[in-house]
Amino acid sequence: MLLDDLTGAIELLRERIQSHGDALRENETRTRLALVDPLLQASGWDVSDPAVVTPEFKVTGGWADYALLRSDGPPAATVEAKKLGEPLASHRIQMLNYANASGIDFAALTDGDHWELYDVFRRGTLEERRILDVSIARDPVHEVALKLLLLWRTNLTSGEPVHAAESIAIEASAPKATTTEVEQRSTPRSESPDWVSLFGYEKTGHSGSGRKPTAIRFWDGSVRSVERWVEVLTVTVEKLYAEKMLTEGDTPVLSKNASHHLVNTEPVHPTGEEFSRARSIDGTPLFVFVHGDSNTLRARTRRLLRLHGPRSPEVHLQVQQ
Repeated sequence: MLLDDLTGAIELLRERIQSHGDALRENETRTRLALVDPLLQASGWDVSDPAVVTPEFKVTGGWADYALLRSDGPPAATVEAKKLGEPLASHRIQMLNYANASGIDFAALTDGDHWELYDVFRRGTLEERRILDVSIARDPVHEVALKLLLLWRTNLTSGEPVHAAESIAIEASAPKATTTEVEQRSTPRSESPDWVSLFGYEKTGHSGSGRKPTAIRFWDGSVRSVERWVEVLTVTVEKLYAEKMLTEGDTPVLSKNASHHLVNTEPVHPTGEEFSRARSIDGTPLFVFVHGDSNTLRARTRRLLRLHGPRSPEVHLQVQQ
């Protein structure tokens, strides 16, 4: 089972660090083979499959040690690996610059023991962009396993990886959980059954069911009534602007693949083509690109929140039953 397999891998890696640390500290290749590759493998990234992982991946300005691939589009993440014990601090900026210039949302840095993962395009300090910071050798095994589920392939390729809660632990005697069941256990629960997290909405099984939103609740507890999915996007832009988290100077805001603008001061894409559907936000100089189905509109809302919202924004929806 996922957590059991990951815990077993972590225990093996702890033993290798303890028993063979001196040899691994001499050489990056040894560290990658003994520590990094097995951890990626246990997280669902088959390092032997070129459709899943590309070693020595060309990025803008250099090379990444690994690219963790999606089925299409840019990689889900890059991984920069150093020999065991090498300080990571001097490598962080270069790693982030590579990922940023290449349009890759997440970047990991590791010496095989210490693992860090960064949300590349989140606004904030380096510490605020770091979403994973864990040591295999020093931290409790179960805690390490829970934290490292951020690297789980299904979680990371979603583009919006969620932190696992304690409840994700799976009893060895229980029937094997499906991917969907494990994802749902990983998704933070809203504090009321009447509300569902915007960041976990698709995992509730409501997606595509024709349900319509009736309200959106932001991180500060404020609530806005809405009637359509497009309003979830537009009132979020309005909220971000009112809180000075999204300003005219932050525009244009690009889509994940940089093919179009999500928000701009004029309804025009990077190609010069006008928005096929645009909404102007009252009291602001902003136009929002609103063409798309409900899934697309929710995804754009989440991207804006990740880029310009507070750290780990708590945003919930109320939906017609």
